[in-house]
Amino acid sequence: MVSTRSTSRAPSTPPPPDSTASVPATIPPSSPPQAIEMTTTLSKTSDTTIATPGGVVRVRPFRSSSNAQLKAVLSFTPRVSALDRTNAKSQTDEFRGFFVLFWIGLGLLFLRTSLQSWEENRTPLSWNFGRLITGDALVLALSDLLMVTVMLVCVPFVKALQYQWFSYYPTGLIIQHVFQAIYLGTAVWWGYHRQWYWVQSGFLVLHSMSSMMKMHSYMSHNGMLATVYFRLQKEKALLEDAIARYPGGRKALVEEAALRQADLEAEEARGVSITPGGTSAPGTPAPGTPSVHFPTEYSAGYEDPSATLRRRLGSLSEASAGVSSSVKDKDGTPDSLAASAEIRRRPSHLSGRRKAPPATDALPAPHPDLPLGTSLEPSATTSPHPPSPPNPLAWSSNEEIALLATNINAMQEELKSNGARGLIWPQNVTYKHYVDFMFFPTLVYQLEYPRTTTMRPLVVLEKIVATFGTFSLIYTVTEHYIMPVLPKEGDSLVRSFVNLALPMLVNYLFIIFECVCTGFAELSYFADREFYQDWWNSTSWDQFSRKWNKPVHTFLLRHVYASTMSSLQLSRTSAAFVTFLLSALCHELVMAVVTKKIRPYLFLMQMAQLPMIALGRLPIVRRNKTVGNIVFWIGLMAGFPLLAICYLIW
Repeated sequence: MVSTRSTSRAPSTPPPPDSTASVPATIPPSSPPQAIEMTTTLSKTSDTTIATPGGVVRVRPFRSSSNAQLKAVLSFTPRVSALDRTNAKSQTDEFRGFFVLFWIGLGLLFLRTSLQSWEENRTPLSWNFGRLITGDALVLALSDLLMVTVMLVCVPFVKALQYQWFSYYPTGLIIQHVFQAIYLGTAVWWGYHRQWYWVQSGFLVLHSMSSMMKMHSYMSHNGMLATVYFRLQKEKALLEDAIARYPGGRKALVEEAALRQADLEAEEARGVSITPGGTSAPGTPAPGTPSVHFPTEYSAGYEDPSATLRRRLGSLSEASAGVSSSVKDKDGTPDSLAASAEIRRRPSHLSGRRKAPPATDALPAPHPDLPLGTSLEPSATTSPHPPSPPNPLAWSSNEEIALLATNINAMQEELKSNGARGLIWPQNVTYKHYVDFMFFPTLVYQLEYPRTTTMRPLVVLEKIVATFGTFSLIYTVTEHYIMPVLPKEGDSLVRSFVNLALPMLVNYLFIIFECVCTGFAELSYFADREFYQDWWNSTSWDQFSRKWNKPVHTFLLRHVYASTMSSLQLSRTSAAFVTFLLSALCHELVMAVVTKKIRPYLFLMQMAQLPMIALGRLPIVRRNKTVGNIVFWIGLMAGFPLLAICYLIW
């Protein structure tokens, strides 16, 4: 519900019959201007038109891309993955013994296979597959090193934005995407040119894709911050010019604003409602200027995804559903109202909600065309920084000066890091800072991340041993249980399917990237180590896509899903479709490089997840989680052998 108050002359246009607004009795034509109270229900997804006797007010729902729910998903906070041995929850799980038994069983399988190979070939393991994957290893290593070195081009790109050699929109955006296309295209071409086996070509393309995602996040995030930074400088110059034109200068302005703030705080203390224009609710605004009452308490921050978050998320999401209204005065000048008196308020403590500064609901909202809310950098729980107090000039009765001061406050908060160091752009634009980001096991860039205080060498050694051990198991399963039974023309498809289903699924269970990512996290003091969640308990494919590979999921959520909603104004359904489409195309590209065939099998299978997700949301399926989990495992087990059969035979 929203309450609007406007001053109007005699009514000339009655409200439409289906209007939900309630208007008092008709005012005689000879009546003087009067205040008209209206109450209407606003749509959260589309524009709402409010007919008033003096014209039409169009209210658009405020959809910030940095809403509380999305920031909670995009949070970086100290944590570990579900099966990490330091995870207190998994270590107290009553089924943890089966996890230990699983690894003991795999160890026995490795020992049995090695003994059998020794008896038959006098070697612990067959080296047929090994000769294939180690071919041209030196060239592959040098190629990968070159691709990683090229990533450093991102720093001169951002420095060029800092020095204003070109603007990010649209010149920088075009340069960024052309560079990324050439980068990925070169990796694909090089694998074909060298005629590498599928392991070498697949590795180089996958690594180049992950590097491209890191570069995209770094350049787009800094491009947005550069846009905010230079808009901030313009607003500061306009403010100084306005102060110079004010009678008495800055001193008189500060004194006047302080007196007005004191008056507003006194009115608020007496329980008088204050409108964003600084007038009390019982009063009448200036003729012809409607005002919209917004929620006075707004937070775009987030809490750690835990019980605290679940307790507060409802109120946060309700507060984020603000509205924006835009009308024109007599001379046609837009008078825009944003959704909240504070665009970005960060909590300084997790133990309680920070109270709003006195009388901040009287402050003007930042101008709606400010480049705010697009960074999606979460208000980190590790931040010790309280929100900056409003500029004293924001309480000025001079509307121009108050709006400029509010704009400056909002943009300064956007440029400020949420981490412990409190970096402010462009302090982060250095090679050292970027190299740190290159080593962080994340694909999403922000100014600061939660960090550990020490590096434990034993943990690094443990992950190195785990990586080689897991790779040995993958090699054993592939060499002895997959390669000999790969389907050929004329083979029974059913038998090929049965032979491949179990060993391919076992290979999929080895989360080798978790060992690698955790090792790099320990070396780089990176504290957020939740690289996956309990995907094995998934009851639907959308749940699996969120839990299986958290780094990639976070990238797609921020730079595809949220970006298309904010920039292209797509609905959630359309944004989800675009996200799945891009993900399916990238997977199909990898398969084209690996198999050297262009077949849409994997693409079609991934897109088929969309109707399966819709079926998984049916009440009968959602109520029975066991059935959902069985369907998920059957689909996962059937997918790998079907793909192998399709790509190898057809």
